[in-house]
Amino acid sequence: RGIAVMRRFETNMETTTLHPVVMKLNFPFITRKPSFCGRTLIEGHNTELLHRYVLAMALELKANAADLVADCEVQAIRLGGGSASIINGSDLDHLLRLIRSCYHVAEDAPVTMRTCPADINGANMPFYNRSHVTRYDLELYSLEPLDFCTLDTLNYSEQMPYITHGFLRADRRDSMGFVLLYGKKTVSRWGFRHSVLEVTRRPVYHVLLQRCAGADMLDDAEAQAQLDEAAQLLTEAGFVQYLPRRWAKPGCEDKFWQGAANGMDVLAFGLSAYTRLDGMITTNTSDLNTYLAHSADYEQITVSTVPVQTAE
Repeated sequence: RGIAVMRRFETNMETTTLHPVVMKLNFPFITRKPSFCGRTLIEGHNTELLHRYVLAMALELKANAADLVADCEVQAIRLGGGSASIINGSDLDHLLRLIRSCYHVAEDAPVTMRTCPADINGANMPFYNRSHVTRYDLELYSLEPLDFCTLDTLNYSEQMPYITHGFLRADRRDSMGFVLLYGKKTVSRWGFRHSVLEVTRRPVYHVLLQRCAGADMLDDAEAQAQLDEAAQLLTEAGFVQYLPRRWAKPGCEDKFWQGAANGMDVLAFGLSAYTRLDGMITTNTSDLNTYLAHSADYEQITVSTVPVQTAE
């Protein structure tokens, strides 16, 4: 990453003590950007563009492997930054195979993918299983029927039994998580409560509560009231809040977020990604064309490299 990576050796000089890190692949894409989302995302399902992005990310991964592979062991991988499942399943499989061939990945490292529920289907699941994706953050947002119009699909209140049935048939029973939206004006208090209660009634093991952004955002007091109600319902159902707005059944916490919150170094790749390594934070360009053309060239795609203390 343009930073001198120090070799860490045990005293006998025969084996290398690998530096534990977590890894994120940034996919800032979404089929249709909801009005309540404040993140910078690329809208539309352009298959050719998405494939070019995967190829560019593969070049970035390869270009940085030589500096990192001798020192770092990846403890967890997160596919996020948008709806990572919008990427073709075979392309995701290619990237994860590349990571395992070029980097040291812990044998038990979980792979978490943020996904639209529409992508949990018979066409994609074989690729996800082959890629060893072990955890899913499903963007449920809210179970108010009208809210699902923004997902360009059917009402998932009716489809939920089919989604959960597929997960129940999988070998891993603790793989499903929900991303729920709070603090949205057009979702009633009862709609949000319904969403949280569905978590407690389904085979859901981890929950990420995301605050609404933009003009549709409730004020701080009303949003906090929703958070407080969610905390009560989730606690009663056996969930534990292990980080702000992140809940899980004991043992099902997201190791990526835990590691990042506890100061573990983060290797990040893709558009707008930032890597935290050896006390420095390196930020990638947010310009798509620049990234696609120069992803393998550190100097071309890096917009800043600053000490962690300065960045924070």
